[in-house]
Amino acid sequence: MRRRLTVRGGACAALVVASMLAAPRAGGAATPDYAGPGPYAVVTASLVGPGGAAFDVFRPSSYRALSFRSPIVTWGNGTGANPDDYTTLLDHLASWGFTVVASTLPDTGSGRDILAGARDLVAADHRSRSPFFRHLANDEAAAMGHSQGATGAVRAGELGGSFVSTVVTFSLPWNGEGPIGSTWDRSPGSAQALGWSGANPDCATARDCWPDPGALRQPTLLLSTRGPIDAVIANPAVERCYFEEVRAPAVLGIVRMSEGRVADHVSIEDRAKGGNPGGFLGFTTAWLLARLRHDAPAESLFFGPHPALLQSTTWSGSEVKRTSSVATGCR
Repeated sequence: MRRRLTVRGGACAALVVASMLAAPRAGGAATPDYAGPGPYAVVTASLVGPGGAAFDVFRPSSYRALSFRSPIVTWGNGTGANPDDYTTLLDHLASWGFTVVASTLPDTGSGRDILAGARDLVAADHRSRSPFFRHLANDEAAAMGHSQGATGAVRAGELGGSFVSTVVTFSLPWNGEGPIGSTWDRSPGSAQALGWSGANPDCATARDCWPDPGALRQPTLLLSTRGPIDAVIANPAVERCYFEEVRAPAVLGIVRMSEGRVADHVSIEDRAKGGNPGGFLGFTTAWLLARLRHDAPAESLFFGPHPALLQSTTWSGSEVKRTSSVATGCR
């Protein structure tokens, strides 16, 4: 592992979004501003795994500043993208104490490299000369990705078993299935039976990049938009089917606006790439804190008596389910 970038003050690239500043909770404590920068300075480095795969790592610059072992988040890029396209999000998570390992591949739909990144970090946590030595929460990881990388995150969840304890997707592409009887419901023999899945350098066949949310047994956060591009690639009706199919507690978050602009497929990317990611940061951070650090205030934003996600007009149409129940309207 070699240092690639200089240390940065607590997620300086992250945008402070006031919408997550909550009213006081019972007992007078205020919900933390998860959309604002976390308390830790951030550094980015490069990592080459034993198999030769290359990753960028976004992490707290000093693990000694943490009072806990840093949870692992493994990231998959959208088609043709790389980690430099998502630094606002990945820096932000590192500033909250997470160690994010991001594949540098422009195709990550198989999930193999996404899962390998997390396992390579676990191996590094056991090496005495590694900067990660005994600093990571090495018994679980979150798999997360955008577009084709969201497909890879789902597949990493399938392949990783209990090691992948939660899955987060940004605009998970249509897999050929949708509400029964709708335009999104394609029969197995149709030309688009596999949806937007396709063969690429990471997937020998389209089936290798085909996501099945119904195979997930981990709590899952599915994030999408009502923008015109996502209307085709990750239609909210399809995302709702994914939400219903997950066999675990799940959250469907559909954001309308981010940073004062219409949210769409590329919104999670950096501003320099045409994105407007600020509106996604708060709920994404809260979900990971709830799942990987068992943070009760963060959990309450989704599963409390009055979930902030469901009260937000910006996120209207979002849903939560607290059980592993599966609806029948999509299969």
